[in-house]
Amino acid sequence: MKVSHAKRSPDPSFALLHSRALRAGDRSGICETWLAWTDRCGIQKHVVPFADPCHIFQFGKFIQGQQTEWAGPQYLNYKGLKKIINSVEALAETVAKEQSDITILPEFQAFKTAFFFKLERELEKVNEFYLQKESEFRVRLRSLVDKKKVLKGRKSSQNMAALVNLQEAFASFQQDLAKLQKFVEVNGEGFRKILKKWDKRAKSTTKELYLSRQVEIQPCFNNDVLTEFTDSATTNIAEIEAYIEHGDFPAESLVPAANSNKINGVTSPVFGQISESMNDLESELVTLMTGHQSQSHALDQIRDFIEKRKAALQADDQEFFSRVYLRVLSTASIDSISLLINEKVVDCNYVDDINNRTCVHEAAISGRLDVLKVSVEVGGGNIEILDVYGRKPLHYAAMYGKSDCLAYIVSQPICDIDLLDLDGFTALTYSIIGGFTDCVHQCLEKGAAVDPVTTMTSSSLSIACEHGHTEIATLLLSKGASLVLNNDGLSPLHLAARAGHADLLSLLIKHGGDVDLVDVFQGWTPVFYAATEGHIRCVELLIGAGCSKTIKDETDWNAWTYALYHGHIEVAKLLEIVTSDTLAGKSASGVMKVVEDIQPMAPSALFTGKMDTNINVIEDLDLEELPSLSLPPPIIPFRIYGHNYLDNKFLVQVNLGSFSSDTTFNSPIKLFGSRQLSSLKLIISNKPDSEIPYNVILPLTDDSEPFTFIVSDLADVSLQFDIYPTFGTKILGRAAVLASQLMNCMNKVGAGGAENELMIVPLFDSYLRVVGELRFSFSVVNPFIHPRLQIGGKVETYWKSTMVVNTGPNKAHAESGIQSLITASSLVQEYINAVVQLTRDGIPVIFPSWFQKVMDENGSTINVSISSLTYKEALKIFKTAKAVAIKESSMVEMQTDSGYVTNSDLAGSIYDSFLTLEEVLKNTPSSVGLSIELKYPTQSERENLFLSRLPSINNFLDAVLKKVYDHSGSRSIIFSSFNPQICVTMNWKQPNFGVFFKTNCGFEASPASGSCSTWKESDRRCGSIKEAIRFAKRSHFLGVMCEATPLIQVPALITTIKQSGLMLASFGSKNQDARNVAVQENGGVDAIMGEHVLKYSVNASI
Repeated sequence: MKVSHAKRSPDPSFALLHSRALRAGDRSGICETWLAWTDRCGIQKHVVPFADPCHIFQFGKFIQGQQTEWAGPQYLNYKGLKKIINSVEALAETVAKEQSDITILPEFQAFKTAFFFKLERELEKVNEFYLQKESEFRVRLRSLVDKKKVLKGRKSSQNMAALVNLQEAFASFQQDLAKLQKFVEVNGEGFRKILKKWDKRAKSTTKELYLSRQVEIQPCFNNDVLTEFTDSATTNIAEIEAYIEHGDFPAESLVPAANSNKINGVTSPVFGQISESMNDLESELVTLMTGHQSQSHALDQIRDFIEKRKAALQADDQEFFSRVYLRVLSTASIDSISLLINEKVVDCNYVDDINNRTCVHEAAISGRLDVLKVSVEVGGGNIEILDVYGRKPLHYAAMYGKSDCLAYIVSQPICDIDLLDLDGFTALTYSIIGGFTDCVHQCLEKGAAVDPVTTMTSSSLSIACEHGHTEIATLLLSKGASLVLNNDGLSPLHLAARAGHADLLSLLIKHGGDVDLVDVFQGWTPVFYAATEGHIRCVELLIGAGCSKTIKDETDWNAWTYALYHGHIEVAKLLEIVTSDTLAGKSASGVMKVVEDIQPMAPSALFTGKMDTNINVIEDLDLEELPSLSLPPPIIPFRIYGHNYLDNKFLVQVNLGSFSSDTTFNSPIKLFGSRQLSSLKLIISNKPDSEIPYNVILPLTDDSEPFTFIVSDLADVSLQFDIYPTFGTKILGRAAVLASQLMNCMNKVGAGGAENELMIVPLFDSYLRVVGELRFSFSVVNPFIHPRLQIGGKVETYWKSTMVVNTGPNKAHAESGIQSLITASSLVQEYINAVVQLTRDGIPVIFPSWFQKVMDENGSTINVSISSLTYKEALKIFKTAKAVAIKESSMVEMQTDSGYVTNSDLAGSIYDSFLTLEEVLKNTPSSVGLSIELKYPTQSERENLFLSRLPSINNFLDAVLKKVYDHSGSRSIIFSSFNPQICVTMNWKQPNFGVFFKTNCGFEASPASGSCSTWKESDRRCGSIKEAIRFAKRSHFLGVMCEATPLIQVPALITTIKQSGLMLASFGSKNQDARNVAVQENGGVDAIMGEHVLKYSVNASI
């Protein structure tokens, strides 16, 4: 969301507020001073893609999903506005055939009027809702601050319970405020994106003007008020926690400011103080009611206390006994509770002044049925009173699973079972979310509605399916629950299939669920969700129920294609569709919409002339990532040489997420106590470095986003992590990691710190109390230093181009006008593939297997890893195994110029020998390219193969690069690896040679690939085409090398990969068949590996 900076006061976080607009290339509306500063500091290198779902998923689906959580109907009707835009697009396609101007047509003017009329109504709706909520929050915060002032005046230790309640109230206020902040941010993003779409389709430049004159001037998009509320809540929570821990408020908070009784300009009354003697009496009664003395003696003492002090206390403080009763009812005996009520000194409808709860609420929360009954039946407690959150005791009994209390409450004749609280939840909803089957049964017996009664409520069956509660779903279905769509446009079958709840899915199918029901927004049936998530049991159930495998979504993809794309091969086998087109090698017309954070490497509009406006395949590319129409197009060179690298500097890379596909990712931030917030802001910086820090919104929507810091010396690294509320400026916690800590961690691991090493550090607040912990992983890349290491030096640097050309195998794609395809490069020859490992004495050797087989003295065969052997030891074992003397290096020298030896023969000879990398570089013709596969185990391979005595990644790659720069001459070389960190490190160490990330795409590796395994790789980047694309694109690799099988089965995957701006090569046993090679070449694969030779077909001429 863009912010009107004229309304914001200068602030250290001012710089961070511009990062999103700057990243998108949108420099309008940003002050010139800021632009000059960012250009001078190089901020564009350090700006992080804003980590919220708006930038990663299709926004229409995202905003629709938010409506199920809070303020549903009040969100921007993005879908309705997009329908008008789609009508304009359809009109544009018709007009394009007639070659006329769309803007002069009456139909277009009608669409334009309808669009902006609806947009203005939506803006009014959003703003009115915000103003209503802002007023509510202002009153609520003022009340909480006033109550804290009262407690600050009390000097008794018995304030603790009241303080805990107040702390809870402030924390709840923070949570509710976060919902409003999210509402503002998502809607602001929605207006920006929908206007961007309108400009794109209507060929206009309306966005910036409309945003500045209509949207940004609205009160809801001025963050000052929300920031002030957030800061106040954060400060008060910190002070209360300090009091609870140390017994007194911080000194600075005891001195009221001149306007301390004002919240946002509104004066609040200051309550009177309760005397210390009154607190002492309250403490005495609490001790009597909760003490450990005999019951009869305690009752006598309580009775005496009441008789002696009843008249005086009621005259001085009429709420004394009621306040004590509210505090002790969860722990006191029922006899002492009954005594107070029977003496008629307690008002059971007394409302706590912090959360507006009565003793009936508290009894339901604690599950004290005996207290609940006596409070209602004897004390006259009202079960219909609402607390500050709009909840009755009914809601709390359901929320905490107190089925006996719930049964009693619903048995009362005046109970409204379907009452919504302020969050839009009923008692039945809370029971389902918690999985409390008995509570659900009680609600249903009372007649709770099982289907949504308003647009603010969700389908009960959908909630049960989403949380996997089969028994509850059975109850709901027995009461006639309908399989209706929820606010996300998903049916219970979609939700069960997506979450992998096979038992639930079977139940729904038996109750007549439509297995081919299409959802509202993506055109997906349940099998699409099961296939995408890899839930094989759910796929089997759906196929058994007769679901269609051939249904295609709006991108013209079927479930089989998605299973292949995500690397779920066993699922793909169940969904495989064999057609004549596939067998004939014809490319499917569907192309995956390139969403998430995969954007083109470089637009090619400068070289294509007038762009074809009828390109449907990229309709859902995130248009915000394209340059604004009001700006000149970027200057893209004809050729792009090399890539960025470490020039005598070190790289420290921080990851907050996990790459494992076997575990559910947890938040990197854990706040202790009540401070857990739904949304936080994390600022990562390297002190005292002056570069712009990273600004990250939590929870992460993309947990694979790396944060990099380039430093001249590792000793200068000092990482600082600051935690803030999303809209606040008051710090919640800070963690710091010194260089010595990183070095100690690196020295303890075998990979030398180049792998992602885990570190957990404490978070401290401003009072130096530990308030949480931060979990992150890091890796370090050391620079490689060599006299020939430079761009433009003696070593030739690779280049690539995105200029659309009309020759070569990719002609069809060039003519399509799709941007970002690499249509030409310097990689135009055959490359011998050489798998390189490092021996224990640091010599790079060509050997495709992890182990050599050795016969022990008993005649048994044992495996010995190459990394645990010296070169001489490995060579001796190899000679013994071959039972013949290895050829001398001079015999390996081949004279390909004479034409009698092919590159395949040369590759075979190399693989039949045990040669060093140096020998290959020296003794093969320099005209022969070399594809060096860097063989280094992933974490899964290390654990499953029990590989040890490994060199560090930095040492391994430095040894390889030294041989390459010493002996490569003018030879064309590329690098590849199945290990993601190897690829990242190699790419940063040098600029001259392209790096490819190699993936088996979820298939079991073949011996030809050099990465044969019998287990599932846990790193999701290694087993999924989708994740491989994202990783390679983000890491600025030249391309990816994929197992050929999925590319042959579904050629549409080829175009999807190419659209991301990456080169594509394939490998595997399927490439031995000429028909499979033809399928891939027709689809646009850039290089194909067969018989250890990688042959490129990308055109090199421009």
